[in-house]
Amino acid sequence: MVPAQHGFGALGRRAALLLLIALAAGSLGAPEAARAQDAFHCIDQLSDDEVQWRIRYIEESFRKGKRKATAWRYGWMAAFFVIGGVETFLAVDAADNDRDWNTFAFAYLAGGAYLAGLSHLIFPAPDVWGLKRIQRKPAGTEEERRAKLRYATELLSEASAVEGLLGGPIGVAGSVVFSVVGGSVKAAKWPGKSRGVTSAVFIAPPVLLGAAALTAPREAIRAYENYRGIACSSKYYDKSREEPEFDFSFSPGGASMKVSF
Repeated sequence: MVPAQHGFGALGRRAALLLLIALAAGSLGAPEAARAQDAFHCIDQLSDDEVQWRIRYIEESFRKGKRKATAWRYGWMAAFFVIGGVETFLAVDAADNDRDWNTFAFAYLAGGAYLAGLSHLIFPAPDVWGLKRIQRKPAGTEEERRAKLRYATELLSEASAVEGLLGGPIGVAGSVVFSVVGGSVKAAKWPGKSRGVTSAVFIAPPVLLGAAALTAPREAIRAYENYRGIACSSKYYDKSREEPEFDFSFSPGGASMKVSF
């Protein structure tokens, strides 16, 4: 009974450490709380020039974030599926050699890796394909352009929400629970067997999910927050010109220059 008590004490310390990792990843990766205004309520009141400017703004936001979002999404998806394949091979090898404790551990890790990979496959990726879909929308009439702006705003909002979810603390916290359950079962059922593999069950899932969360793209989150701040304002909008105008004048008293924005 003493070894068992010592083992469960160690499990408690591991669980506490993993929870700290989850909290740290969440605090670094969680987006700031939304403080800007609603981006939809004024769409019908905008002029056609303002609508077109906002469409271009959103398209450019998607264009800037697309490369990183694509690399992150498909890179981590491939990584998780490759890890799952390796763990599956190790589980089969352990089963062939009658190492039930390792069969369980590797199969458990493989299941977690496949689940993480599927999450990248199942969740929509508007930050990856949003620009192309916006550009496909018709914009021949004023009403079509207004509808296009509404659709573009919805996609930017969705992209922001998905990035906040996949780059936030929920996945890391879930991986901590997953690893504590699997590690505890292995340590309790096969005490003293393959302690290195047991440690891997405890550590690998939250470390991998934490790394994925910390490297997640946040361009759509920032773009949507910025856009909400100007969506119903003309503060940053000038329908007549894109560049400042310079005006030089000369008089007997000297020269002057005026810059108009």
